[in-house]
Amino acid sequence: MEWLNYHHLFYFWTIAREGSLTRAAARLHLTHSTLSTQVKALENFLHVELFERRGRGLVLTPAGTNVVAYADDIFRLGAEMVDVARGSAPTLRTPLRVGVVGAIPKTLAYRLLEPALAVEGFGPLVVRQESLERLLESLAAGRLHVVLSDAAPPEGGLVRVHGHALGSSGVLLYGTPALARTVRKGFPASLQDAPLLLPAAGTSLRRQVERWLTEHGLRVQVEGEFDDAGLMRTFGAQGRGLFLVREALRAEVEDSLGVEMVGRLEGLHEHYYGISVERRVRHPAVSALVEAARLRLAAPEA
Repeated sequence: MEWLNYHHLFYFWTIAREGSLTRAAARLHLTHSTLSTQVKALENFLHVELFERRGRGLVLTPAGTNVVAYADDIFRLGAEMVDVARGSAPTLRTPLRVGVVGAIPKTLAYRLLEPALAVEGFGPLVVRQESLERLLESLAAGRLHVVLSDAAPPEGGLVRVHGHALGSSGVLLYGTPALARTVRKGFPASLQDAPLLLPAAGTSLRRQVERWLTEHGLRVQVEGEFDDAGLMRTFGAQGRGLFLVREALRAEVEDSLGVEMVGRLEGLHEHYYGISVERRVRHPAVSALVEAARLRLAAPEA
């Protein structure tokens, strides 16, 4: 067995956490050249590049990101071991690692995750936000416990995972009071040539909305496309166009933005899934998340 040099790993981990070689060198009281040599030794041992140069700085490669995730656990457990040995250990807690696809609104993601935080023995919460494909790779590699997605995992994929239906939310259309009044009468036919703000192309909700518009024979003026639902709502609240709101967030949007509902996109629902490597969820915190989400979103068990 080849033994990892934990000094090399610690130096690499510190650089990644500090965000630059200069800050890491100052923190560790070492020279740049010493740290560079240590990182190069770790790269040679692992047969991967951990950093790549971008401009005048260093950024983690995908392999480097993976190594940092493991190093986080290694050094956290090491610190806990010292506390236990010295008799000053707090209650041991296990991080809950969750992936969230970018299309899920941050407020809704918080509501779905909140019940898991109440499960004793788990925490802190570690959230990763990437594409579903990348998150599923991390899930299969054991770096995540669950992925929250607005789409079921693809069938026949290289990554063997299971999608647990959490429920769904209707989709509503909102706008400023002035803009809402112009299209409320005669909805949805009144949307012809209306200004709309939409989710980014390629997302599940965007595809559903485009299908819904086609089915109703509507052509709209797309005034903006957004990866972030919160940013889309902000633009909508300033009168830049009509925008979509998940029904689960209706009360919050009306209370905070001063906007009005135009109507419901009948027949259109956004579905949510908790994706895990387990067919039957056994992880206590993930199980709490799934059960609470099904109550809030009224999903059948699956």
